[in-house]
Amino acid sequence: MTNIQEVAELAKVSVATVSRVLNHSDKVTPKTRKKVEDAIKELNYVPNMLARNFRTSKSKSILVILTNISNLFYMEIVHGIRKYANSKGYDILLSETDGELERQIECMQKVKNHIADGAIFLETTTRDAALVALEKKYPVVQCCAYNDDVLLPYVITDNRRGGYMAGSELLKAGRRRLAFCGTDDKSRYNKERRFGFMEAIEKAGIPATDIYTMNLELSFQGGRDAVESLIERKIDGCFFVSDMQAIGAINRMAELGITIPDEISIIGYDNLEICDFIVPALTSISQPARKMGQEAARMLIKKIEKEDKSDTCNIVFEPALVRRDSVKRHSIKK
Repeated sequence: MTNIQEVAELAKVSVATVSRVLNHSDKVTPKTRKKVEDAIKELNYVPNMLARNFRTSKSKSILVILTNISNLFYMEIVHGIRKYANSKGYDILLSETDGELERQIECMQKVKNHIADGAIFLETTTRDAALVALEKKYPVVQCCAYNDDVLLPYVITDNRRGGYMAGSELLKAGRRRLAFCGTDDKSRYNKERRFGFMEAIEKAGIPATDIYTMNLELSFQGGRDAVESLIERKIDGCFFVSDMQAIGAINRMAELGITIPDEISIIGYDNLEICDFIVPALTSISQPARKMGQEAARMLIKKIEKEDKSDTCNIVFEPALVRRDSVKRHSIKK
């Protein structure tokens, strides 16, 4: 079996230089890197990862902790995390918790036991106890959601701004019997999107008390389950805090013969690829999911490799309104 010393001899470099190439270090010139990579290919060399991890106490793995792996938006973020992590020589591990504190703490044992070098929390309901235990001890980044009570960096989108954009768009479409269809306020983003939505409504002179608010399951079925209540209250404009909820509602309305956007306008959130393929195509508030994932991975790896010694640095992306066919513009009747 070929060893690292044989690779170094063929490439005419030191063992340390071969190790730097294997670890994707930036301290190797392109010319030297090519010599080492050519030698590795010629010798069919496969590094002993377990031995290397034992020597360095590094696993070259990143733990991604999320509430539910069936969430399509999460999977877009995970794609961004994986792409950046792989480019730096890291693999990713996925752990699903269903928002349970016990599971969150169990997942973090993987970092403490060096199964992973650090963690990215995609949890929307991360409990304080799980995060406080990590603060200042392990490389951790929050993504998509965050907790102000702990000094951990985060990557998010401005959810309040996104909610405001959704409310404004429905008002511009002449809609006045409005509904906010979200989930419970354990999810910080739900609260912030609702605040932004209500801010736009109140700015237009409509009391927040006039807005019908629903707490739904964050799923396709959750959207379907909302429809009868929306019809009963003659809602003509609805903002769902996730595309999957909105798509579920559109599906149920089609079964009932309700025309969108003529009878009711609908806006979702996340701008999933599927928004273009349903009928009518769904207007949505876009989040740059893959960029969020890439930035979270970049921040975490810098911490793992101790390149980031600065104070906590956070990244907040701007949302964007993507207009499609589920919102109809018309003049306001006087």
